[in-house]
Amino acid sequence: MIPNKYQKPKKKFDDFIRYSSLAFEMIVIMGIGTWSGILIDEWLELGFPVFTLVLMILSVVGAIYHAIRKFI
Repeated sequence: MIPNKYQKPKKKFDDFIRYSSLAFEMIVIMGIGTWSGILIDEWLELGFPVFTLVLMILSVVGAIYHAIRKFI
């Protein structure tokens, strides 16, 4: 049997990988949402960046939802 003291560093490393990958996924979700909004605003030639703001907020909400779903 392997003692518990040798299993703790691996558990901490696994948690680090899990949370850092979740952070990367959240950044990608928010980046794609914001980039899409910028492209739509440029395509429609709007004076005020409506789609950028809306898609940025929706992507943040979506990223938080994704993170909560991963935790549960």
